[in-house]
Amino acid sequence: MVYVIIGLVLLIIIAPIISVLPSARQKEQMVMRKSAREAGISVELTSIDDPNPDQEKYVSHIGKKIPAKLKVAGYRIQRRRIGDWRRLPAVNWCLEKKFEDGWQWTETSQSMSGVLKRFLDEEVPKLPDDVEQVEESDYNIVVYWRERTKGSEGNVLDFLKRCAELALREPDKNENDDSPT
Repeated sequence: MVYVIIGLVLLIIIAPIISVLPSARQKEQMVMRKSAREAGISVELTSIDDPNPDQEKYVSHIGKKIPAKLKVAGYRIQRRRIGDWRRLPAVNWCLEKKFEDGWQWTETSQSMSGVLKRFLDEEVPKLPDDVEQVEESDYNIVVYWRERTKGSEGNVLDFLKRCAELALREPDKNENDDSPT
C-alpha cells in the first residue's frame, strides 16, 4: 500500500512537469522561427481575418457566430527605403488566399512597379499551402502562415528576401535623365 501511495505522489509531481514540455510540432516551429531570425526576418504570433469566414467552425456550440479570426505566424522583413520615401505616395498591397478562388488581390496601389506585381503573381502561388495572406504596408512585407508544412520555411524566407530586393515603384522618368540641358 505504501508503494502505491508513493507511486501516486510521484505521478502527481511528474505529470505537470511533463505536460509543460514542448510537443514535436512546437519543436519544429521553434526551429523554423529560429532559422527566420538568423536570416534577419522577424516572427510574430498574430491573428488575421479569415479570408473564408463563412465556415461552420465559426459557429459556437450554441449556434452563436464567433469572430472569423485565424491564429498565424507573421514572418516580416522591412524593405529598404529610398531617399525620397517621404515625398512619394505609400505603396500598400495585399494578396489573400480565397478558399475557392485561389489567390486574389484585396488591395493594390496604382504606383506599384510592374516587375513587383509580376513577381508576386508568379511566386505567391508557389508558397506553401498553409500560407493565408501576403501583404506590404509601410515598407514591411509580411507572410502570414500557419507553419504546418515542415521544412518549408526556406521557401518563405527566400520569397521575402527576393520580394524586398525588387523596386517598389516604377522609376521616375526625370530621375534617370542625368544629361545636361
